[in-house]
Amino acid sequence: MKAYMFVTPGEYFRGRGLRPRKRWGQHFLNQPATAERIVEAACLAPSEVVVEIGPGLGALTRFILPRVGRLHLVELDRELAAFLENHLPAAECQITLHQEDILAFDFGDLARREGEPLVVVGNLPYNISSPLIFRLLEVRDCLKRAVLMVQKEVGQRLTAGPGGKDYGVLSVLLGVYAPVRSLLVVTPGQFYPPPQVDSIVVSIDFSDRAGCPEPSFAFLRQVVNTCFQQRRKTLHNGLKGLAGRLGVRLEEVFRASGIDPQRRPETLSPEEFVRLTRAIGLPQ
Repeated sequence: MKAYMFVTPGEYFRGRGLRPRKRWGQHFLNQPATAERIVEAACLAPSEVVVEIGPGLGALTRFILPRVGRLHLVELDRELAAFLENHLPAAECQITLHQEDILAFDFGDLARREGEPLVVVGNLPYNISSPLIFRLLEVRDCLKRAVLMVQKEVGQRLTAGPGGKDYGVLSVLLGVYAPVRSLLVVTPGQFYPPPQVDSIVVSIDFSDRAGCPEPSFAFLRQVVNTCFQQRRKTLHNGLKGLAGRLGVRLEEVFRASGIDPQRRPETLSPEEFVRLTRAIGLPQ
């Protein structure tokens, strides 16, 4: 398969007397073989619409282009966006470059215009990984799947099960709405500049629309957040404030859900959090 050639990160920055932006968490993948493995893991089909987050200098882009028909590149850095616009090769793929913040990107509007759910691929800046995954969960109905490289610590939280220190809000919400798989570990030496920690590539499957639980995502997130903000407390003590604001009796909530009020939040499975939230009973 043809791999389009792009300038390396070292060549790009040294040639311009620039450095990657620390405040944006810029670490550029510098190993074509790893980039190709990540794109292969995304299992892209020619009919799919792909959104690449933070394409940078095109490490992943060059392997995505021969595989898909429609590609949207979302790059916040104005200089990198201009570089991509001037250096993207001629390709059969229809390419649209968006110079904007991915956290403000309208996935729903794009999916409506394209007429189908989107596939998201990207090497995420460490400083936006968790906010972006929350954002993807909010717009999950317009997504098919995501293959993302994140800091290893974040990846461990995404895939954690009940009972461990890594288990938290994102673990629960992904356990309810979108199964996650770890695909491969990427070491610091494969980036320019090298980060201080390993990275991990994960796959998030948004395609199963059946059986999405009620209540709403927003309320489930609120309940789970409330519990984990005070994870050392029992569920009963942690939920007192929320129950008071909503005017519900915790004794009835725990009786209806069948959950022991003396348990701590990290012991509950995603399904139990759904039962607990339903028992609290905020109107939909």
